[in-house]
Amino acid sequence: MVTTSLPRAAADLVRAAGLASLGWAVAHGQWVNAALFALVLLGLVLPRIVGSRPLADLGYGVVLLFAAWSAVLDLYIKYDWLDVVVHTVACGLTAALAHRLLVRCGVLPTADAPGLRHPRVGLLLTTAALGTALGVLWEVGEWYGHTFLDHRIQVGYGDTMGDLASDAVGSVAAGLLLLRGRRSRALPPASPSVHPGTVSVVIPVKDDAVALERCLRLLGQQAAAPLEVVVVDNGSRDASAEVARRHGARVVTEPTPGIPAAASTGYDAARGDLIARCDADSVPDADWLARIVSTMTADPTMDALTGTGCFYDVPRWAGALLCRLYLGAYYVLVHLALGHTPVWGSNMALRRRTWQEIRHLVHREDPELHDDIDLSFALGPQHRVRYDGGLSVGVSGRSLRGSRQLRRRFRRAFRTMEVNWRRIPPWLRWQSRLSAPATAQGRPQNG
Repeated sequence: MVTTSLPRAAADLVRAAGLASLGWAVAHGQWVNAALFALVLLGLVLPRIVGSRPLADLGYGVVLLFAAWSAVLDLYIKYDWLDVVVHTVACGLTAALAHRLLVRCGVLPTADAPGLRHPRVGLLLTTAALGTALGVLWEVGEWYGHTFLDHRIQVGYGDTMGDLASDAVGSVAAGLLLLRGRRSRALPPASPSVHPGTVSVVIPVKDDAVALERCLRLLGQQAAAPLEVVVVDNGSRDASAEVARRHGARVVTEPTPGIPAAASTGYDAARGDLIARCDADSVPDADWLARIVSTMTADPTMDALTGTGCFYDVPRWAGALLCRLYLGAYYVLVHLALGHTPVWGSNMALRRRTWQEIRHLVHREDPELHDDIDLSFALGPQHRVRYDGGLSVGVSGRSLRGSRQLRRRFRRAFRTMEVNWRRIPPWLRWQSRLSAPATAQGRPQNG
């Protein structure tokens, strides 16, 4: 605990120093330096958002803050070699961080994603490309600053090409380090304390018999069979309930309209130690439940697990890209609103004991909320939620078709945030997240 908390506390002190540096620049009217420190402060926060290890978080913060103050104090002019060293190290660390962020948001695949022929080469090339692209953007910013803001900012052909070469070297080195440190993402063996028979799968449904038929058929073909499948009939007028019973699912009726009520009723009815959740139109892979069980069993401090997906009913060339953009925006924006990783209702799981702890916090009576975002608010920073980019399901893109659907989803998202922010505003959520990460990650589990 001490070896983890000390570097994390030191990294938070570096963030505080970055904030103080920004305040100093503003107080002295040094607006160019203020813009520089504002960018640095953003970079200092990103390692916490993506869940970097404490030592990596600390090292990245120190390098960024040193790079900024070296520019303010004109150390790059005094020591010619310093610019090359800082560009190489800073760009390499930024490339590694950017790669991790894009993987976490689902924009880039994980190294163990199915269908990748050369995952190690792909990791190296994408990291190098990210760092080089960020280096180009930085050089464009330096040119703009030199031309319109402060002529002391160094530009020129030799300086620019040297910086870009340093950026490329640092990015390639970062890719090689990621390859060396990457652990196998193979499924860990299931612990004797939790076996596949203790998983309940909850599916809220309303008038979706055709999609439900396919989903239940695929759940019946899982490598790890669930204890039960709980289908919550939310006022269907078609054969959804009959389809569920024919496939051996337990049908629970919830008359209150809306997914929040239906999903909550399903979680209440679940008997398994783990509760997996998908939608009627979800298309899970054969190892979906096995991966959930193995991942959550290997880490008993994990309260909830969430994954990614791919649209299966849009043109193949666009399906993966659209889903990554959609889910990437979802995970990043909702993370900022919450102060921690959210869950996504089409592909998630949580422990039954965790649900029993937080069930009184969800707003199950309001049909105009996103149930997964509302559940994420209820989980709060004190519960551990993990994103697994290798946990994937197929999903329908019907919810995004038409401006009316998009407006409805955005309206529900804003309403969900408004309702939950009344209880705990976002700045207090982030304060809780940043002040006690070790407690949240290592808190004892009951049962």
